Amino acid sequence: MSCLAPSRRITLIADDYGLAPGVSLAIRQLLSAGALSGTSCMTVGAFWPDAAGALHGLAAAAGPRVELGLHLSLTGPFAPLSPQLRSGAGWRRFPTLAGLFRLSLGRRLPLGALSAEIEAQYAAFTDALGRPPDFIDGHQHVHLLPGIAETLGLTLQSVGARPRWIRRCGDHARRILRRPFAAKSFFLQALSRRSDAVLGPLARRRNASFCGIYDFAARDYPALFDRWLATVPDEAVVMCHPGLVDRSLAALDPVTTAREAECRYFAGPGFRHALRRHDVALAPFGMPAEAAAEPETPFRRGIG
Repeated sequence: MSCLAPSRRITLIADDYGLAPGVSLAIRQLLSAGALSGTSCMTVGAFWPDAAGALHGLAAAAGPRVELGLHLSLTGPFAPLSPQLRSGAGWRRFPTLAGLFRLSLGRRLPLGALSAEIEAQYAAFTDALGRPPDFIDGHQHVHLLPGIAETLGLTLQSVGARPRWIRRCGDHARRILRRPFAAKSFFLQALSRRSDAVLGPLARRRNASFCGIYDFAARDYPALFDRWLATVPDEAVVMCHPGLVDRSLAALDPVTTAREAECRYFAGPGFRHALRRHDVALAPFGMPAEAAAEPETPFRRGIG
C-alpha cells in the first residue's frame, strides 16, 4: 500500500438528515462506514427528535472527523418552528421554493420573523445534539437568497455564532463548464457571489468549490459522480442526498428513487474505487489539513 497522501480531499455532505426515518438511517449507516464526511440536519420536521437522538452517539464516537451542519429549511411542506413566523407573519406552512423566491426578489419577506425562525432552527439543533452546528447551509440553497442571506448573517451575529464554514454553492467557471447541469450551477454561483459580502466574514472558512448538482432523474449516478471527481480541486464540498425510501419520505418529498441510487453507490465498492482512481480522500472541510492528516477511515462492510 502506498504511503503517499491523496492529492485531493473532498468534503462529502449528505443533505436532509431528519427529513424521514429512511433518509436518516441511510445517512447514519454511511457515516458509520466512513463513506461520508458529514451531514446537514433539518430540524423543522416531526422526525428530527428521534433522528437527533440516534445521531448523537455516532457523532460523539466519530469526533471532529464527522461534521454536522444546520440545513436551514424555509420551504414546504414543513411548518415554521417560531411563533413569530407561524402566527405573527401568518406562515402556517413554508411557501414553495418558487413562492419564497418571489417574496425574496420582491423584498416582501418578513425579515424579523425570519430571524426568529433561524434562531429557532439553530436552537433545535444545539438543544438536541448538545453542540452548535459545524457549518450552515440551506435546504434548496435558500440561505443564498436575497434578504435571507442578510437575515442569516445578522442573526448569527446577534447570537454570537460563528460556524466553521457556511456553504458556498459556486465554483470556477472552467470547472462548471466541464460538468453537467452547468446552467443551474452558474445561477447558484451568482447567488453565492452576492452572499459572500454578508456571509463570508461570519464563517472561519468558505469553500471555493462546490458540486453535486443534477436533476434527480433516473440516470447513471456513478458516472455523474465520476465526472465530479474528475473536476474538483482540493478541499471541494460535494453535496449528496442518499436515503432509503419509506412512506414518510414518499409523503414529504418527490425525490425518492434517486436517493436509493445514491445510497447504493456510496455503500458499494464502486465509490471507494472511484476515490482511489482519482486520488481523492474524504475529509472534513472545517478541520485544518494537519489535523485531518491521520490515517483515512477504512470502509467497512456496506449496507447492501
